[in-house]
Amino acid sequence: MKFITLFLTLLIFVSCGSRNESEEETFQISQASLSRLVNAKVMPSNIDLSTEKTLLNRDYPIEVVLFSDGTWFYDLPNLGEGRGTYTLDNGVVKLFAERVLFDINIEIVAKDEAGKDYVLKFSDRFGPKSLDTEKINF
Repeated sequence: MKFITLFLTLLIFVSCGSRNESEEETFQISQASLSRLVNAKVMPSNIDLSTEKTLLNRDYPIEVVLFSDGTWFYDLPNLGEGRGTYTLDNGVVKLFAERVLFDINIEIVAKDEAGKDYVLKFSDRFGPKSLDTEKINF
């Protein structure tokens, strides 16, 4: 009887949990919206995050910087920095970077039709993530 009660309690707790991240409504990013996110220059060899347009989530934490040559820079304080490439594919900015232990695949999608707020979507070792971002230096 205790096992059944525990099982039902756990089932109710899981089913009443927070909204699934994949159910969050997102919108396509237009080329014009993308250009507002991109730093209008080729990626420099030394990146000063205090001066670049950046998408930032402080809680995860992750910082993403896009450049006009189709490259991007990331800073994951828990894992380090790196560089990769990005494309705009059907209204989704797709970021890719190779790392020694794993590759990084992140999608940037808009939270609103106007393309003013953005979400980073990816999976890590704990499962799917959908992170709100703040814009720095825009």
